Amino acid sequence: MIRKLIPFLLVASLAACANTGAPRSSSASGSSSSSASSSSGAASSSGMSSASGYGGKTCDAAALQSQIGQKATPSVMEDLRTRSGSSTARMLRPGQVVTMEYNATRLNLIVDDKDVMTAIRCG
Repeated sequence: MIRKLIPFLLVASLAACANTGAPRSSSASGSSSSSASSSSGAASSSGMSSASGYGGKTCDAAALQSQIGQKATPSVMEDLRTRSGSSTARMLRPGQVVTMEYNATRLNLIVDDKDVMTAIRCG
């Protein structure tokens, strides 16, 4: 009995994943294609920030690139986190095991073995 349900559940879950974008395309039925694409773009960008669950805050590491080459300390990390607008920050050392999920509100300071920043990224 369970063997018969497994393929059904697998297909149902894959179909549900494939249909996550369906509301955006169905909203375009009564409008022109140019306005539909702009409204769906707005829906996808606002949907991404609200889907992250962090109230729309994002990280901006572009202004922090001048800090590469400096030593990373906890106080420097906190200052950079505040300046980037991110809600969290982490220091990534060589060989360190880290989680790979994308978090638009997290600042990543990539450092070498002497804690000198080699890259500053969001995610």
